[in-house]
Amino acid sequence: MGLKLWLEVGILVSAVFPLLRLWRGPSLWDRLAGASSLNVRVALLLACEASFTGRGLLLDVALAYAALGFLGTVLLARFGERGER
Repeated sequence: MGLKLWLEVGILVSAVFPLLRLWRGPSLWDRLAGASSLNVRVALLLACEASFTGRGLLLDVALAYAALGFLGTVLLARFGERGER
């Protein structure tokens, strides 16, 4: 319980600044960077849980979540690029 707890708390603490950037970002690009960082942290939490519990399905979920988060970031970036012209 010790190492798992410290790792998960560390990842959650590291998600505070991207969450603030997502919430208070003055522009679309700041919010997009915050959302992308949060996606990475959620995928990392899922991968850590999979490695500590031995459930391989969570690793697949983490990979799919990371891929969908990347695609969402790319799509929103393209939308933002076209919208600000």
